[in-house]
Amino acid sequence: MSLQAPKDMAAERAAADFNIEGLARLWAGGDKQYELRKRAYEIMKNDPELIVQPPRNILEFSRDEWREFTMGQIYRVAQLTKEYSHDREFASEIDKALNVYSKSYAMRVFVHDSLFRNVINMLGTKEQAQKWNDDIDERRVYGCFAMTELGHSSALRDIETCATFDVATDEFVIESPTVTSTKWWIGGSGQTSTHAVVISQTVIQGEHKGHNWFIVQLRDKVTGELMPGVRIGDIGGKVGHNGVDNGWIQFRGLRIPRENMLQKWSRLERDGNYTPAPSPAVMYATLIPERLSLIGTTTQICGQALTIATRYGVVRRQGSKNEQIMDYQSHYSQLIPAISFMYMVNSAATTIDDQMEVLTAGGEMNPTDYLNHMGDMHAVSACLKSMTGWYGSEILETCRRACGGHAYSSYNGIGQLIADWGVVTTGAGDNVVLLQQTSRILVSRLDQKLQHDKYPELKFKSSAHYILRAKEYLATPSWPVRDIDTAIKNLALLEDGLNAILLNSIREAMAKDKTSNDLLTDSVRVAEMHCAVFLFSDAVSKYGAPHAPEGVDKSVYSIMRRLTILWGLHTLVRYADQGYKEGFLNPQHIKAVEEKYLETSKSLRKQAIGLTDAFNFPDFIIKAPIAKYDGNIYEPYFETLLQAPNSVGKTPYHAKYIKPLTERVCPNNN
Repeated sequence: MSLQAPKDMAAERAAADFNIEGLARLWAGGDKQYELRKRAYEIMKNDPELIVQPPRNILEFSRDEWREFTMGQIYRVAQLTKEYSHDREFASEIDKALNVYSKSYAMRVFVHDSLFRNVINMLGTKEQAQKWNDDIDERRVYGCFAMTELGHSSALRDIETCATFDVATDEFVIESPTVTSTKWWIGGSGQTSTHAVVISQTVIQGEHKGHNWFIVQLRDKVTGELMPGVRIGDIGGKVGHNGVDNGWIQFRGLRIPRENMLQKWSRLERDGNYTPAPSPAVMYATLIPERLSLIGTTTQICGQALTIATRYGVVRRQGSKNEQIMDYQSHYSQLIPAISFMYMVNSAATTIDDQMEVLTAGGEMNPTDYLNHMGDMHAVSACLKSMTGWYGSEILETCRRACGGHAYSSYNGIGQLIADWGVVTTGAGDNVVLLQQTSRILVSRLDQKLQHDKYPELKFKSSAHYILRAKEYLATPSWPVRDIDTAIKNLALLEDGLNAILLNSIREAMAKDKTSNDLLTDSVRVAEMHCAVFLFSDAVSKYGAPHAPEGVDKSVYSIMRRLTILWGLHTLVRYADQGYKEGFLNPQHIKAVEEKYLETSKSLRKQAIGLTDAFNFPDFIIKAPIAKYDGNIYEPYFETLLQAPNSVGKTPYHAKYIKPLTERVCPNNN
């Protein structure tokens, strides 16, 4: 056993100047959630139907093994939900904890529990929701979300699936008129789902009425056979998420009752009289929860990769003085800001959840208020999904490189994390399009404020709150502060001002009749920064005071404040070029900010293990021998390889391919 590695790990853990468990409790959402997750992990880790037990290794599963094991996990959780029916909160926590262990499980369950359910609850009447919710909860039906098409992805205006109302029979007839209208990438449909929510063009009495959502039965609940008029196939192998049975769906004259059209916002009477939704945008509101779900995906996938890279970085030594590789600036200056990002995203989750509750109560709001709230939530969800998708990809690749060749081994987990992450950058909408949509909403609200001094009244603090002070910010065309330490105390104001200036630059360009395509790159950049500043300003509202509020662990508050400052500096460094282009920042400003950024990253170097420990990922969750909690990495890594199939012994194809080559006699020996 290598004695130095565990000693290094112990020393790093002891170097944390904050209460690691206290931070872990904050990360979990409080003491109660922390204890529930701890109990859930204890239940899970030895259950062979939930967690693959040695010597089997989930990272070696075939596609068919992934599919079956993931469905077995769903079945087992259903059993445990009944077993713990007296403690529903704990049963729910087992499900949440399993999401962290397997992103295939997480995705397969999310499609049913969130996407399928959300469409029905957000777009259906109360009566429709009441009819379906119990069956959804008890999994008497298993649902999927049939939005994207082979030729149209999430460009919903162009989808071709068509539902035509037959007034004589009080039914809709659903057709897939072309191959490009085939519903595609539909998670759960390939092998599992009994029902789907389907978005479709709608034709009533010969007139096109726009989009609507429909509940469609795909399979017989008892036999599993496809319903008449439904064709389905499995998409097959994918880069990641191979436990998810993504499928394709085609409809051939499928008939469904009128009552299966979701009718909270649009109405269809028996005689064919149709009342449209107040805005077509409400039909897309169901995409907002999908995008916001990436908060959890980000902290789980990137958080695990950062845990692996950080733990390996403090026990791996090399260099002329046999240094810990984490001590190299190229290591800590990349990993520690990424760790701060995890805390910013996790902190903002509670804020966003509270805001989302306002939107999901939309049936109690008038349409104008609902659309105003949805506009803000759409702006946040679109830019958050996009920025985290791209930055998360950078983080994962940074973690892979930080572990050298060992991260190329599938046994050390990062490769699987990268594979499972890939869909985040494309699913739920193209990042460029989403960021463009965010910038359009922001520019529209800025124009409203500057031209008419109006801004929508919302029941929560808008992510674009800085627009309320836009005139003040625009009257200060350059950053007047020269002292970087003074600037640190006012980072929120600085970044709000920079955001307003960049946004106004796009607004003025639009006024000069520049096309949206000509402004696409700038629009993407300003929307990215809007997201980064939203995360920062939200954290400042919680941890911006110099001292912890009464009753709050001072060490936990202090480390969160330091991480918030680091994220603010990271945001300035990342987008400083835009500030320079606008004349708001000069080279001296940028140099000073970069120096402070590196200094702050270095000051947090010895906190890295404590910060990643607080993510609270047990060894069986992260699955990486090179990231063992105790620092003893090399022996477990070697043992993992010895347990792999065919890792030792004579190769099975020796006689067929190797022996015929090596047994040949050299001509020179004749």
